[in-house]
Amino acid sequence: MRDPRNPKKVAEVKSPPGVHSHKLRVVDGDILYVNSERLAGEKGLNARTGLFIFDISKGGEPKQIGFYDTHGSGPHRFGVDNKRKLAFLPNDAPGWNKRVIWTLDIKDPTKPEVISQWGLPWMKASDGKGVGGDPTPMEETITLHGPPMIRGNRMYCAWWGGGISIIDCSNLRDMKLVGHLSWAPPFPGSNHTCWPIGDKPYLIVTDEARAKQKYWDAQFMWVIDARKEDKLIPIATFMPDRDKYFNRPGRYGAHNILEREIASDGPWKDIVFLTYFNAGLRAVDVSDPFHPKDVGCYVPALEGDRPAVQSNDIGTDEHGRLYLIDRAGAGMHIVEYTG
Repeated sequence: MRDPRNPKKVAEVKSPPGVHSHKLRVVDGDILYVNSERLAGEKGLNARTGLFIFDISKGGEPKQIGFYDTHGSGPHRFGVDNKRKLAFLPNDAPGWNKRVIWTLDIKDPTKPEVISQWGLPWMKASDGKGVGGDPTPMEETITLHGPPMIRGNRMYCAWWGGGISIIDCSNLRDMKLVGHLSWAPPFPGSNHTCWPIGDKPYLIVTDEARAKQKYWDAQFMWVIDARKEDKLIPIATFMPDRDKYFNRPGRYGAHNILEREIASDGPWKDIVFLTYFNAGLRAVDVSDPFHPKDVGCYVPALEGDRPAVQSNDIGTDEHGRLYLIDRAGAGMHIVEYTG
Protein backbone atom coordinates (compact mmCIF):
# COMPACT_ATOMS: atom_id res chain seq x y z
CA MET A 1 0.00 0.00 0.00
CA ARG A 2 1.67 3.17 -1.22
CA ASP A 3 -0.30 5.59 0.98
CA PRO A 4 -1.95 3.95 4.02
CA ARG A 5 -3.73 7.22 4.84
CA ASN A 6 -5.44 7.20 1.45
CA PRO A 7 -6.23 3.60 0.45
CA LYS A 8 -7.72 3.00 -2.98
CA LYS A 9 -9.45 -0.03 -4.45
CA VAL A 10 -7.52 -1.32 -7.46
CA ALA A 11 -9.48 -4.51 -8.19
CA GLU A 12 -12.57 -6.43 -7.13
CA VAL A 13 -13.54 -10.05 -7.72
CA LYS A 14 -17.09 -11.01 -6.80
CA SER A 15 -18.06 -14.44 -5.52
CA PRO A 16 -20.30 -16.59 -7.71
CA PRO A 17 -23.93 -17.19 -6.64
CA GLY A 18 -24.38 -19.45 -3.62
CA VAL A 19 -20.86 -18.92 -2.30
CA HIS A 20 -19.62 -17.31 0.91
CA SER A 21 -16.04 -16.03 0.41
CA HIS A 22 -15.04 -14.25 3.60
CA LYS A 23 -11.43 -15.34 4.21
CA LEU A 24 -8.28 -15.05 2.15
CA ARG A 25 -4.60 -15.81 2.69
CA VAL A 26 -1.48 -14.94 0.69
CA VAL A 27 0.79 -17.86 -0.19
CA ASP A 28 4.45 -17.07 -0.92
CA GLY A 29 3.68 -13.48 -1.92
CA ASP A 30 2.19 -14.04 -5.37
CA ILE A 31 -0.61 -16.56 -4.81
CA LEU A 32 -3.90 -15.86 -3.04
CA TYR A 33 -6.27 -18.45 -1.59
CA VAL A 34 -9.94 -17.46 -1.10
CA ASN A 35 -12.46 -19.77 0.52
CA SER A 36 -15.56 -20.93 -1.32
CA GLU A 37 -18.05 -21.96 1.35
CA ARG A 38 -21.57 -23.01 0.45
CA LEU A 39 -24.38 -20.77 1.66
CA ALA A 40 -26.97 -22.54 3.78
CA GLY A 41 -30.15 -23.98 2.30
CA GLU A 42 -31.39 -23.46 -1.24
CA LYS A 43 -29.11 -20.46 -1.80
CA GLY A 44 -26.00 -22.64 -1.84
CA LEU A 45 -27.46 -25.67 -3.57
CA ASN A 46 -25.23 -25.51 -6.67
CA ALA A 47 -22.16 -23.93 -5.11
CA ARG A 48 -18.69 -25.35 -5.81
CA THR A 49 -16.83 -25.68 -2.52
CA GLY A 50 -13.11 -25.37 -1.90
CA LEU A 51 -10.44 -22.73 -2.51
CA PHE A 52 -10.17 -20.22 -5.32
CA ILE A 53 -6.50 -19.83 -6.33
CA PHE A 54 -5.44 -16.45 -7.73
CA ASP A 55 -2.20 -15.09 -9.18
CA ILE A 56 -1.72 -11.65 -7.62
CA SER A 57 1.80 -11.00 -8.93
CA LYS A 58 0.44 -8.06 -10.96
CA GLY A 59 -1.19 -6.41 -7.98
CA GLY A 60 -4.31 -4.78 -9.35
CA GLU A 61 -4.96 -7.56 -11.85
CA PRO A 62 -5.80 -10.72 -9.89
CA LYS A 63 -6.19 -13.72 -12.17
CA GLN A 64 -7.80 -17.00 -11.17
CA ILE A 65 -5.40 -19.80 -12.06
CA GLY A 66 -7.01 -22.72 -10.29
CA PHE A 67 -9.56 -24.13 -7.89
CA TYR A 68 -9.09 -26.74 -5.17
CA ASP A 69 -12.26 -28.77 -4.60
CA THR A 70 -13.27 -29.91 -1.13
CA HIS A 71 -16.03 -32.04 0.33
CA GLY A 72 -19.34 -30.90 1.81
CA SER A 73 -20.06 -27.28 2.70
CA GLY A 74 -16.51 -26.09 2.04
CA PRO A 75 -13.82 -24.44 4.18
CA HIS A 76 -14.64 -21.83 6.79
CA ARG A 77 -11.89 -19.82 8.55
CA PHE A 78 -8.75 -21.41 7.07
CA GLY A 79 -5.08 -20.70 7.74
CA VAL A 80 -1.78 -20.79 5.86
CA ASP A 81 1.64 -21.48 7.38
CA ASN A 82 4.06 -20.20 4.73
CA LYS A 83 7.11 -21.23 6.75
CA ARG A 84 6.04 -24.87 6.84
CA LYS A 85 4.32 -24.80 3.42
CA LEU A 86 1.05 -25.95 4.94
CA ALA A 87 -2.60 -24.90 4.80
CA PHE A 88 -5.24 -25.84 7.37
CA LEU A 89 -8.89 -26.03 6.36
CA PRO A 90 -11.87 -26.47 8.70
CA ASN A 91 -13.90 -28.64 6.32
CA ASP A 92 -16.37 -31.51 6.21
CA ALA A 93 -14.84 -34.90 5.41
CA PRO A 94 -16.23 -38.36 4.62
CA GLY A 95 -16.43 -40.52 7.74
CA TRP A 96 -16.54 -37.56 10.14
CA ASN A 97 -19.31 -35.51 11.73
CA LYS A 98 -18.93 -31.76 11.00
CA ARG A 99 -15.72 -29.94 10.11
CA VAL A 100 -12.35 -31.51 10.84
CA ILE A 101 -8.74 -30.45 10.17
CA TRP A 102 -7.61 -30.79 6.58
CA THR A 103 -3.82 -30.38 6.54
CA LEU A 104 -2.59 -29.57 3.02
CA ASP A 105 0.89 -29.61 1.52
CA ILE A 106 1.20 -26.37 -0.47
CA LYS A 107 4.80 -26.57 -1.64
CA ASP A 108 3.21 -26.13 -5.05
CA PRO A 109 0.48 -23.65 -4.09
CA THR A 110 -1.38 -24.24 -7.34
CA LYS A 111 -1.74 -27.94 -6.53
CA PRO A 112 -2.49 -28.48 -2.82
CA GLU A 113 -2.27 -32.08 -1.63
CA VAL A 114 -4.02 -33.57 1.39
CA ILE A 115 -1.63 -34.81 4.07
CA SER A 116 -4.33 -35.77 6.56
CA GLN A 117 -7.91 -35.26 7.69
CA TRP A 118 -8.15 -35.38 11.48
CA GLY A 119 -10.84 -34.78 14.06
CA LEU A 120 -11.42 -35.50 17.72
CA PRO A 121 -11.88 -39.26 18.19
CA TRP A 122 -15.56 -38.88 19.14
CA MET A 123 -16.26 -37.04 15.85
CA LYS A 124 -15.87 -40.29 13.90
CA ALA A 125 -19.18 -41.17 12.23
CA SER A 126 -20.69 -44.45 13.36
CA ASP A 127 -22.25 -44.95 9.93
CA GLY A 128 -18.97 -44.29 8.12
CA LYS A 129 -20.49 -41.34 6.25
CA GLY A 130 -20.87 -38.43 8.64
CA VAL A 131 -22.95 -35.25 8.75
CA GLY A 132 -21.63 -31.85 7.68
CA GLY A 133 -23.21 -28.45 7.38
CA ASP A 134 -23.94 -25.60 9.78
CA PRO A 135 -22.47 -25.59 13.32
CA THR A 136 -25.78 -25.70 15.16
CA PRO A 137 -26.83 -26.07 17.92
CA MET A 138 -23.81 -24.05 19.03
CA GLU A 139 -23.64 -25.42 22.58
CA GLU A 140 -23.39 -29.01 21.38
CA THR A 141 -21.98 -29.10 17.86
CA ILE A 142 -18.34 -30.17 17.72
CA THR A 143 -16.80 -28.67 14.60
CA LEU A 144 -13.50 -27.00 13.77
CA HIS A 145 -13.99 -23.26 13.46
CA GLY A 146 -10.84 -21.14 13.47
CA PRO A 147 -7.62 -22.34 11.83
CA PRO A 148 -5.25 -24.56 13.78
CA MET A 149 -1.72 -23.34 14.35
CA ILE A 150 1.52 -25.21 14.94
CA ARG A 151 4.26 -24.46 17.47
CA GLY A 152 7.06 -27.02 17.49
CA ASN A 153 5.45 -30.45 17.36
CA ARG A 154 2.12 -29.29 18.78
CA MET A 155 -1.04 -28.18 16.98
CA TYR A 156 -3.63 -26.01 18.75
CA CYS A 157 -7.26 -25.62 17.70
CA ALA A 158 -10.81 -24.77 18.85
CA TRP A 159 -13.92 -26.84 18.17
CA TRP A 160 -16.90 -24.43 18.53
CA GLY A 161 -19.19 -26.32 20.94
CA GLY A 162 -16.49 -28.92 21.55
CA GLY A 163 -13.76 -27.11 23.46
CA ILE A 164 -10.07 -26.82 22.59
CA SER A 165 -7.35 -29.35 21.93
CA ILE A 166 -3.59 -29.83 21.85
CA ILE A 167 -2.44 -32.35 19.24
CA ASP A 168 0.88 -34.10 18.76
CA CYS A 169 1.62 -33.26 15.11
CA SER A 170 5.18 -34.57 14.95
CA ASN A 171 3.80 -36.87 12.24
CA LEU A 172 1.17 -34.93 10.31
CA ARG A 173 -0.12 -38.14 8.77
CA ASP A 174 -0.69 -39.74 12.16
CA MET A 175 -1.61 -37.02 14.66
CA LYS A 176 -2.57 -37.86 18.24
CA LEU A 177 -4.70 -36.04 20.81
CA VAL A 178 -2.64 -34.84 23.79
CA GLY A 179 -5.00 -32.57 25.70
CA HIS A 180 -8.63 -31.46 25.54
CA LEU A 181 -10.84 -29.09 27.53
CA SER A 182 -14.47 -28.07 27.07
CA TRP A 183 -16.58 -25.61 29.08
CA ALA A 184 -19.90 -25.97 27.21
CA PRO A 185 -22.01 -26.46 29.26
CA PRO A 186 -22.23 -24.48 31.48
CA PHE A 187 -20.85 -21.81 29.11
CA PRO A 188 -22.54 -21.46 25.71
CA GLY A 189 -19.68 -22.66 23.52
CA SER A 190 -18.60 -20.99 20.28
CA ASN A 191 -14.90 -21.78 20.93
CA HIS A 192 -13.35 -19.85 18.04
CA THR A 193 -9.56 -19.55 18.29
CA CYS A 194 -6.90 -21.33 20.35
CA TRP A 195 -3.39 -19.83 20.22
CA PRO A 196 -0.23 -20.20 22.34
CA ILE A 197 1.36 -17.17 23.99
CA GLY A 198 4.81 -16.96 22.39
CA ASP A 199 6.99 -19.70 23.81
CA LYS A 200 5.09 -19.85 27.12
CA PRO A 201 2.96 -22.79 28.34
CA TYR A 202 -0.23 -20.73 28.19
CA LEU A 203 -2.98 -20.42 25.58
CA ILE A 204 -5.30 -17.65 24.43
CA VAL A 205 -8.81 -18.81 23.56
CA THR A 206 -11.70 -16.75 22.24
CA ASP A 207 -15.39 -17.65 22.34
CA GLU A 208 -17.27 -15.91 19.54
CA ALA A 209 -20.09 -13.62 20.67
CA ARG A 210 -23.54 -14.54 19.39
CA ALA A 211 -25.60 -12.53 16.94
CA LYS A 212 -29.02 -13.09 18.55
CA GLN A 213 -28.21 -13.24 22.26
CA LYS A 214 -25.77 -11.38 24.50
CA TYR A 215 -24.20 -12.91 27.58
CA TRP A 216 -23.08 -10.78 30.50
CA ASP A 217 -20.84 -13.55 31.84
CA ALA A 218 -19.69 -15.44 28.74
CA GLN A 219 -18.29 -15.08 25.18
CA PHE A 220 -15.00 -13.52 26.24
CA MET A 221 -11.26 -14.22 25.94
CA TRP A 222 -9.77 -16.94 28.15
CA VAL A 223 -6.22 -17.68 29.28
CA ILE A 224 -5.52 -21.39 29.71
CA ASP A 225 -2.68 -22.93 31.70
CA ALA A 226 -1.13 -25.66 29.52
CA ARG A 227 1.88 -26.53 31.69
CA LYS A 228 0.36 -29.99 31.97
CA GLU A 229 -0.98 -30.63 28.51
CA ASP A 230 -3.36 -33.40 29.53
CA LYS A 231 -4.82 -31.24 32.31
CA LEU A 232 -5.63 -27.85 30.80
CA ILE A 233 -6.91 -25.30 33.34
CA PRO A 234 -8.56 -21.88 32.78
CA ILE A 235 -6.74 -19.27 34.89
CA ALA A 236 -8.05 -15.90 33.66
CA THR A 237 -10.58 -14.15 31.45
CA PHE A 238 -10.63 -10.78 29.72
CA MET A 239 -13.47 -8.51 28.64
CA PRO A 240 -13.59 -4.74 28.13
CA ASP A 241 -15.82 -2.56 30.31
CA ARG A 242 -19.21 -4.30 30.23
CA ASP A 243 -21.02 -1.33 31.75
CA LYS A 244 -19.85 0.80 28.85
CA TYR A 245 -20.33 -1.55 25.90
CA PHE A 246 -22.75 -4.35 26.77
CA ASN A 247 -25.97 -2.47 26.00
CA ARG A 248 -24.68 -0.80 22.85
CA PRO A 249 -26.23 -2.14 19.61
CA GLY A 250 -24.71 -5.22 18.02
CA ARG A 251 -22.73 -8.10 19.45
CA TYR A 252 -20.73 -7.58 22.62
CA GLY A 253 -18.02 -10.20 23.00
CA ALA A 254 -14.87 -11.71 21.58
CA HIS A 255 -14.26 -12.92 18.06
CA ASN A 256 -10.76 -13.36 16.72
CA ILE A 257 -7.16 -12.43 17.46
CA LEU A 258 -4.35 -11.40 15.14
CA GLU A 259 -3.40 -14.76 13.65
CA ARG A 260 0.36 -14.55 13.96
CA GLU A 261 2.80 -15.61 16.63
CA ILE A 262 2.26 -13.67 19.86
CA ALA A 263 5.67 -12.02 20.18
CA SER A 264 8.14 -13.03 22.89
CA ASP A 265 10.17 -9.84 22.39
CA GLY A 266 10.07 -6.50 20.59
CA PRO A 267 7.44 -3.71 20.73
CA TRP A 268 4.53 -6.21 20.52
CA LYS A 269 5.89 -8.48 23.25
CA ASP A 270 3.07 -10.41 24.96
CA ILE A 271 0.39 -8.32 23.20
CA VAL A 272 -2.79 -9.99 21.96
CA PHE A 273 -4.72 -7.97 19.39
CA LEU A 274 -8.34 -8.97 19.91
CA THR A 275 -11.47 -8.01 17.99
CA TYR A 276 -14.42 -7.53 20.34
CA PHE A 277 -17.31 -6.53 18.09
CA ASN A 278 -19.00 -3.40 19.54
CA ALA A 279 -16.00 -2.82 21.85
CA GLY A 280 -13.71 -2.53 18.82
CA LEU A 281 -10.08 -3.66 18.68
CA ARG A 282 -8.32 -4.28 21.99
CA ALA A 283 -4.60 -4.62 22.75
CA VAL A 284 -4.29 -7.00 25.70
CA ASP A 285 -1.03 -7.44 27.62
CA VAL A 286 -0.67 -11.06 28.75
CA SER A 287 2.87 -10.83 30.14
CA ASP A 288 1.26 -11.92 33.40
CA PRO A 289 -1.12 -14.60 32.07
CA PHE A 290 -3.04 -14.64 35.36
CA HIS A 291 -3.89 -10.94 34.97
CA PRO A 292 -4.48 -9.92 31.31
CA LYS A 293 -4.54 -6.13 31.03
CA ASP A 294 -6.15 -3.79 28.49
CA VAL A 295 -3.33 -1.53 27.22
CA GLY A 296 -4.96 0.07 24.20
CA CYS A 297 -8.05 0.12 22.03
CA TYR A 298 -9.52 1.46 18.83
CA VAL A 299 -13.32 1.65 18.62
CA PRO A 300 -14.48 2.99 15.25
CA ALA A 301 -16.92 5.90 15.36
CA LEU A 302 -20.49 5.38 14.20
CA GLU A 303 -21.08 7.21 10.93
CA GLY A 304 -24.17 7.74 8.82
CA ASP A 305 -27.08 5.45 9.65
CA ARG A 306 -25.04 2.44 10.77
CA PRO A 307 -26.52 1.12 14.02
CA ALA A 308 -23.44 -0.55 15.46
CA VAL A 309 -19.69 -1.03 15.52
CA GLN A 310 -18.89 -4.69 14.84
CA SER A 311 -15.10 -5.09 14.69
CA ASN A 312 -14.75 -8.57 13.25
CA ASP A 313 -11.25 -9.41 12.11
CA ILE A 314 -7.70 -8.10 12.22
CA GLY A 315 -4.63 -8.45 9.99
CA THR A 316 -1.22 -6.86 9.72
CA ASP A 317 1.64 -6.26 7.28
CA GLU A 318 5.42 -6.07 7.32
CA HIS A 319 5.26 -2.43 8.45
CA GLY A 320 3.31 -3.22 11.61
CA ARG A 321 0.09 -1.62 10.41
CA LEU A 322 -3.12 -3.20 11.62
CA TYR A 323 -6.10 -3.68 9.30
CA LEU A 324 -9.41 -3.80 11.16
CA ILE A 325 -12.49 -5.19 9.38
CA ASP A 326 -16.05 -4.39 10.44
CA ARG A 327 -18.89 -6.81 9.66
CA ALA A 328 -21.64 -4.16 9.92
CA GLY A 329 -20.66 -2.12 6.89
CA ALA A 330 -17.93 0.17 8.25
CA GLY A 331 -15.33 -1.24 5.88
CA MET A 332 -11.66 -1.31 6.89
CA HIS A 333 -9.73 0.89 9.31
CA ILE A 334 -5.93 1.11 9.12
CA VAL A 335 -4.40 1.73 12.54
CA GLU A 336 -1.09 1.58 14.42
CA TYR A 337 -0.35 0.37 17.90
CA THR A 338 1.57 3.16 19.59
CA GLY A 339 1.83 1.69 23.11
